[in-house]
Amino acid sequence: GAAVGDESEILQPGTKIKPNITVKEVEKLAERLYGITALEISEIISYDDRNFFISEDRNIKNPIIANHSNHGYILKVLNALDSHKAGFVDAQIKLMLFLGQQNISCPKPIMNVYGKYFSTELLGTTKHIIRLLEYIPGKILKEITPTNNLIYQAGLFVAKFDRAIKHFTHDAYKTHKSLWMLDCVPKLEEFSYALKDISKQEIVEEVIAEFKTKVMNHYDKFDKGVIHGDFNEHNFLVNKCTSTDQKEYVISGILDFGDTCYSLYIFELAIAMAYMMLQTGQLETGGYFLAGYESIRLVPQHEFDVLRVCVAARLCQSLVLGIYTHTLDPENEYLLSSQKNGWELLQMLWSEERKQAPTLWRETADAYLKQSYK
Repeated sequence: GAAVGDESEILQPGTKIKPNITVKEVEKLAERLYGITALEISEIISYDDRNFFISEDRNIKNPIIANHSNHGYILKVLNALDSHKAGFVDAQIKLMLFLGQQNISCPKPIMNVYGKYFSTELLGTTKHIIRLLEYIPGKILKEITPTNNLIYQAGLFVAKFDRAIKHFTHDAYKTHKSLWMLDCVPKLEEFSYALKDISKQEIVEEVIAEFKTKVMNHYDKFDKGVIHGDFNEHNFLVNKCTSTDQKEYVISGILDFGDTCYSLYIFELAIAMAYMMLQTGQLETGGYFLAGYESIRLVPQHEFDVLRVCVAARLCQSLVLGIYTHTLDPENEYLLSSQKNGWELLQMLWSEERKQAPTLWRETADAYLKQSYK
C-alpha cells in the first residue's frame, strides 16, 4: 500500500474514474465468474462505481454457487482508482464476513469460480475489481419518513456496530486514505474552487480552519478504531417490525463498506448525525441520534466539544466533493441530491446564534431518554 504521503492514492482534481461497462458485459461476467444465468439485470445508482442487481434463473443449475441467494445478487464493479487497492477490498470483505459472525446484517460476499471473493478484470483499457454480494431485501432509510424513535435506533445501531468491530484489524487500514475520510478535510481546499460562490467558499474555509486547529492538531487524544465511515440514509436498511402493533420500521442492516477506515470514533458519530439531520432538515434530529448512540458509548467531553465542527466538516465535504464530481459527470443527478438541504443545514449549524447546536443536541437527548416510552 502507499505511504500516507503518497498523493497518487487520493483522487486528483480532474480525474474520471467511473467504470465503463454495458449490461451485456455484466451478464457475461456473472456467468463466467459465478455461473449465474441472469433473468434480469438492473443498475443501482452509485457515486464512483457501477453496481448491478441480478436475479438468477433458478431453473439452470449453477455449479459455482452452492448456497443460492433467495433475493438475487449485487455485482459490484469498482472504480479505476480503488481497483488498484486490492488490500483495501480484501479488508472490506473480511470485515463483512466478520460482521456476519457477529449477527450484524450486511451483504454477504460470494466466492467466484477461482475460490476468491474478488477478481480483477480488464474492461476496455482499464482494470476493475469485480465482486458479488448477496442482495438483502428491505427499504433504505431514505425511502421513508423516519420517526424520532427510528433515529434513536440508528444511533444505537452505529454505536453497537463500532463496538462489534472494536478488535477487528487488517493491514490495509494502516495505510488506506480517501478524500471522503474526515482526516482528509484539509485537502478540500484544493477543490473548493468548484463552488463558484464566494460566500459559500468562505464558510467552507472557516470550517476547515477550525477543524484543523481543534481536531487535526489534537488527533492523538481522540479514541480510534475501524469505522464504517458513511452511515448515511442510503446505507441504513429498514424493515417493518412484525412484533409490534404499530408496524413501526426498525433498522435491519447496513450496506456499503467502501468508506470503512481506521479513524476517530467521533468522526463516525459526526458523519451519521450529519446525514440524519440532512434527511429531516432539523438540528434536533442530531439529539435523538445522540441519545441512542450514548446508550452504548458515552461521548467524552473533549469529543463532544468538537462534534459541531466535525458535523460541519462532513457537510462541507459532501457539498464540495458533490459539486466537484458533478462538474466531471454532469449527467449524474444523484450527486446534487443533498446540495440544497446541505447548504441550509450548514448555515443553520454554523451561524453565530447557532453555536448552541451542541446544547440543543444534549437537551433533546436528555428529554428523549427521560420518556418512559421511546
